[in-house]
Amino acid sequence: MDSSMLASLILPTVKANPRTSVVVLIANIRNQMGYTPSYRKAWIAKQKALEKMHSGWDASYNEIWQWCQVLERYIPGCITDLQTEPAYYNDRLLREYQVFKRLFWSFKQCRDAFAYCKPLVQIDDTFMYGRYTHRLLLAVAQDGSGRILPIAFAITPGESADDWDFFLSRLRMHVFPQPDICVILDRDTGILAAIER
Repeated sequence: MDSSMLASLILPTVKANPRTSVVVLIANIRNQMGYTPSYRKAWIAKQKALEKMHSGWDASYNEIWQWCQVLERYIPGCITDLQTEPAYYNDRLLREYQVFKRLFWSFKQCRDAFAYCKPLVQIDDTFMYGRYTHRLLLAVAQDGSGRILPIAFAITPGESADDWDFFLSRLRMHVFPQPDICVILDRDTGILAAIER
């Protein structure tokens, strides 16, 4: 029994609860089929079931522009800025096709609350886990009670100066156009180069 067949078998369980553990899935397969798959095979089957649920990883990335439109339509004042680039296949330009490059977004409620926070913004990034190796860039502020307020987000291909410039320029344009904001950051060379621009 291969992982694709197991994925079809466990799909209803994974749809009902995507956080179902692999151990539970193995127990369900054993009860239904009298067969005990290896942990690895069950994990791969779960990944395939998740991919079927979400129409595949590539399809999910292709729908990101729709996600941006939904955010802007149903969350008043939400700002999104999606950057794409031309698509290539075997070094040939695919006309009429674009691929995801970067995305910035910020919610109006967070921007409005920032007016009541300390004039201090902390920026950092973290790895995204899974199939894609993009980075999640994040800007947070702090209110008078020391509570953290996320004010802006971005997904970028890495931590290059261009990626940080994309994030910081949108942050300045949409979140805090006023001067005299203290920015706390790590000493990443990409951030430093972007700030010097």
